[in-house]
This record gives sequence, C-alpha cells and structure tokens, in this order.
Amino acid sequence: MRWASILAAFLIVVLLVPPVPAQEKDWTILVYMDADNNLEPVGIVDFLELSSVGSDANVNVVVQIDRTPGFDTSYGDWTDARRFYVTAGMTPLPQNSLQNLGEANMADPATLAAFVSWGVANYPARHVFLVLWDHGDGWQGVVVDDDPVANDRLTAVELRTAFDSIVATTGTRIDLLGNDACRMTTEIMYELAPYVDYFVGSEKDEPLDGWPYDDLLASLVANPTMSPDALAATLVDRYVESYEGTSQYSVALSAVNAAALRPLLAELDAFVGELAIEEPYFTAEVLAARAATERYENAGTCCGDEYDLYHFIENVLANAPSRRVERLGIGALRAIDVAVVHERHWDNPSPINGVPAKNAHGLSLWFPTIGGDPGYGALSMSQDGTWDEFLTWYAIGSRPQVAANASATAEDADGDGSNEALVLEWNPAADGVMAVDLYRDGTFDFALEFPAVRDRRDVVRVPMTFGGIYEVSFYLLSGGDLVNLTVVRDLVIHEWVGFRGFVRGPSGDPMSGVVVQVTNLRTNANAQATTTANGSYSIVVRYPDWFRDGDPVALEVRSTDQGTRLAFPASVSQMAPDRSFVNDITLSGSGAGVWIAAMIVFAALFGVTLAGMLVYRRRFERFKNPP
Repeated sequence: MRWASILAAFLIVVLLVPPVPAQEKDWTILVYMDADNNLEPVGIVDFLELSSVGSDANVNVVVQIDRTPGFDTSYGDWTDARRFYVTAGMTPLPQNSLQNLGEANMADPATLAAFVSWGVANYPARHVFLVLWDHGDGWQGVVVDDDPVANDRLTAVELRTAFDSIVATTGTRIDLLGNDACRMTTEIMYELAPYVDYFVGSEKDEPLDGWPYDDLLASLVANPTMSPDALAATLVDRYVESYEGTSQYSVALSAVNAAALRPLLAELDAFVGELAIEEPYFTAEVLAARAATERYENAGTCCGDEYDLYHFIENVLANAPSRRVERLGIGALRAIDVAVVHERHWDNPSPINGVPAKNAHGLSLWFPTIGGDPGYGALSMSQDGTWDEFLTWYAIGSRPQVAANASATAEDADGDGSNEALVLEWNPAADGVMAVDLYRDGTFDFALEFPAVRDRRDVVRVPMTFGGIYEVSFYLLSGGDLVNLTVVRDLVIHEWVGFRGFVRGPSGDPMSGVVVQVTNLRTNANAQATTTANGSYSIVVRYPDWFRDGDPVALEVRSTDQGTRLAFPASVSQMAPDRSFVNDITLSGSGAGVWIAAMIVFAALFGVTLAGMLVYRRRFERFKNPP
C-alpha cells in the first residue's frame, strides 16, 4: 500500500510538473479555449486547425481547453480541462496533453491568470498573443462556462482582476489580446488597456467557425518577426478573406491600439459634453442619428444594443447643424482613426440574421434605449468618462422655443465697393450668453461671447482682416443650455490678394517686358501684368470674387520664342504672409533652344540605354560561360 501511494504521488508530480523552460522564441500564442458549452465541436475543429501548422522553432502554440459532455464525443470524449503544447499533426487525445487540470471553471479569473502566468513562464517569447476563445457578450463579459457547477461568465471587471494578477506575476504586459468571440466592444478593451498593447476582435458577432487558425499560423510561421500590430492586421485580413463572398453573415474584425483608447475617451467626452449643452435643443436629431446608426447582434439575431461609434458620430454631424458639435465630433472621429490601426469588413447584402457590416469602423459601444445599468457604471470607462451619463439623458426633452432674433450682415463702411466688416445683431427672448462662431471658407476662424439680455437689442461691428465666404452661428445659451441656434451663411468679405514672383530666362537672367497672365480655370477669368526691369511681376485680384478658395489657376508666361505654364490650386492657406501667391518662373526655350535641350535629353537617354545593354551583355556572357 505504501509503495502504491508513493507511486501514485510520483505519477501526479510527473504529470503536473511543467516542462523545462525553453529558449525564448519570437511568439507564444496562448489559446484559452472554453469549450465547456455548445461550442465544443467548433473547439475541436479549431484545435485541429492549430495543429495543422503547430509550434516550430520560432513560435509556441499552447492551448488550455475545457470540454463538456453531450456535444462532441471524438478524441476520447474527455470532459475536463487540459493543457497542450500543440505540435504539427497533434490531435486532442488525452494522452497528448501536458496537464490534466480536472474540471475547471474557465470563467474564474484565477483560472485564466494561472494559465497565462504558467504559459509565459514555461514558453518564453519576445511577444505573447493571448486568445480568449468562447462566447462573448459585449461589455458584460466573455468566456461562458456552462458546467452545471460553474455556470459562470468572466465579466469585464473580473477580466481586469485576472490581468492585474498576470502582469504582477509575470512582470510583463500582453502584446496582443484577441477575442475569438462575439462583440469585443470598446468597454472591454478600455478595461484591459493598462495591461495590453494591441487588441484584435469583432465589434459584432462572429460566425460559429470563428478565426481561420491554420491561415493565421501559416502566415506567422512564414514571418515570425511580425510586430504585434502587424500580426493583428494579418489576422484581420485572413479572417475577413475566409468569409468574404461565402458567409451567410456579415463579418467585421479590427485591430486596436490600446494606448490610443484613453485619448479617444477624452475626445468622446468633449463631444458628449457639447451635446449635453445643446440638448434638448437637438434631442430629435440625436435620436434620428442613433436610429440611422449601424447596430449589431444580440445572441446572433438582429438587433442588439451595440452600435458602431464612428457611424453614430457621423450621423449626429449630418443631422445637427451645429458647428460646435461638428468640431468636437471631428476630433472624436480622428481619435477613432488613430485607435483603430486596421479594420476590415465584408457586408453581406442579404445576411441571414439581417445584421449588416457596411458601416463598421472597428469600435462599437453599448447604446440602449435608456441607460442606468449599475454594472455598466462600474466599468473603468464609465468611471473615467461620461458616456454612461449620456445614456441616461440623451433621449429626454424637446426643443425649446426661445427667440434670439439674431442676424449678421457684411458691411462696406468706407464705400469703396468692398465689404470689410461683419455686423452682428441680436435681441433675445431670454437672459444668458450669446456665443458666436465664425467660419471662413468652411474652416473655423474664431469665436466670440457676449452677454444676452432679454428684450435688449445689441449690435456689434467686427472688422475682418481676411476675405472669404463667412458663416456666422449664434448660440443663445440660457441656464447653461442651448435654447436657440441661428445660422447665417454666405457672407462675403473682400480682400485684395496678389500673384507675384520673378521671371528669368533659361540662363537665369531677369526678363523684363514679358507678359504674365493668371487664369481661373474654373471660370476662365484672367488678369495679367508685364514684368519690370528686374523681372518681377505682380497681379492683384479681389478675393473671393475673382476666385474661390481652392480654385485651379494657371500662370502663363510667354516671350517671343520662349514660354511656360504653371497650374496649381489657389488655396489661401498657402499664401505668403503678405497675402500673395509667390511663384518664380524660369522660361524654357523654344525654337533652337528647344532642339538643343531635346538633343541633350536624347543623348542622356542613349547613354543610359547603351550602358544597360553593356551590363546585360556581360551578364549574358557570364551565363553562357560560367567561371
């Protein structure tokens, strides 16, 4: 008996002792595969996809898989949790496993932390790719263990607990975290951003088959020095390509930079903060924007409460004619572009579940009819930002009916035929603040604020330095809320601007008495001047009458036998400080001069061709007569 006990203890130790740490490789892929539910058959398929390539000299593939009774009886029909070091051709037979963990609750953060810490310690690599494989429920969590005893799910907060333990134990961050699961939303990524460098996952549901592990591993083994973001982008491409044109569902996958999520939240807060000021004035517009925004699944069917964040902001900007909302919305859109390093989707025109992916941009957020869930409020993103507060009030209220009686006109004060000032006027029906935004040629110029006194008429004359087409927005704020927005467009302020420079001949000498003509290629209007003794020219036109910002223009110079033409967009942002377009022009010759230049070019080309023929002849001779 005693020897039997000793032998049993020895066998347990042998089975549970991890392998001797190997030499550091380029990548270790840790797949946390919770198949203790109806996904068990898919888990077996994905294991075989992994083993179709397997580990090699540069890549470790390690899997912890928990199986369940009743869905798949292949490969021994074992139902506990086991760890495998996956090699080429391996099958998930129990004798091929490294460790038998018994029945494990895969939805326990301690179980996840133990696996990752063990994998990092025993299979060292320069980069670690952790895959959470299972069902996903958006911000509510991922990894669903349906074992009757466990009956559990890893919530976002529990995931953070697990990753905190992993980083504390291993001393290293996770280079790439992937959700081979449904709905890896912004909330989940933000929760884990302190511990991860890059994420890869779908903002919508995935088909049951999940990722193409064979294609992914083949790409990585062929190029094991891939950076984390490059590997994430590769997976995005392989995933979408595997479903494109054949899937019954629309699909989407994105790679996200964790470091960009906190700046993104700051931009989103600024955008939502402005909406807070401008609602309920724009409640109807915000509701219309939400209704037009692409939304994704709920347990595989249409329609859930995860909405594409980029598409929603786009729709707000299209619906609410507020320049302030627009500026902050554009800032949020740019932040999303920075955060999503690679996104790809395929929109099935007739998806079986009615869920599209046409407007997928990589990040989705929970956007219910009305918010207020205590669990949502406990998320890090809710603690750090204001989206959760936005959810409680965005649908409340209707547009207030308060008059501002605001107007703006362009003024020619000195009677010279050019407008040089804007006259702003308001007579509000409420006390507060009159905030004024001025846009020039579609670009924000500056903002002003004045006191607004009920039933008092105020007039302000604003001298304008630069010409252009102006737009003035009057925001009447009362009690901190927008109660009236009046927009006045197409106000013309004039400015005299120039086209100037020097004209020189082919030798570099100034050319006097040469005609320089500038032509607006949109309107065919033209103006001209003759060069002075030092070769300078100056043409003055009135902006924006003679041209509009960005119009294509052409400068043409021609003398007796010489000429040149230069075309460019007349963008006022490219003017010199003196408000002129500066172009120095060197004439090319015509007649004999042109023939001489042509002969020089021909000689140069002939020389290059002859040299190439000699090199080719030498290589050909070498091929015929190897040394």
